[in-house]
Amino acid sequence: MLPLHALLFFVEGTKLKTVEHLKYLIRIFFNDGTLDKEINARILKASQALGRLRMRVLRKLNIRYCMKMKVCHDIVFIGLLYGCETWTRYKGHLRQLKQFHHMHCL
Repeated sequence: MLPLHALLFFVEGTKLKTVEHLKYLIRIFFNDGTLDKEINARILKASQALGRLRMRVLRKLNIRYCMKMKVCHDIVFIGLLYGCETWTRYKGHLRQLKQFHHMHCL
C-alpha cells in the first residue's frame, strides 16, 4: 500500500494539491496523522490567551478570585480542549494537557 502522501486525488480531472496541514474550523489536521502538532498548537494558543488575560483580568485587584477562575476556565481551557472528543488521546498527550493545567491553575 502506498503511503498517504504518495496518493494522487483528482476532482473532475484536476489533480488536488497535497498539503502538510489543513485547518478546518478550529482543528488543524496534519498529513502525518498524529495529534502532537495539534496539541502543541492548542497549548501555545491557550498560553497566549492566558497571557492576555493575565494583563487585563487576572492582575486586577477589584475582581474576585472566583470570577477570575471562571473567566480563565471559560476562555483558556475551553479553547484548549475544544473538539478534543474527536481526538485519539494517548498518555503523552494527556500528560502534556495536565501539565499545562497544573502549571497555570494551581
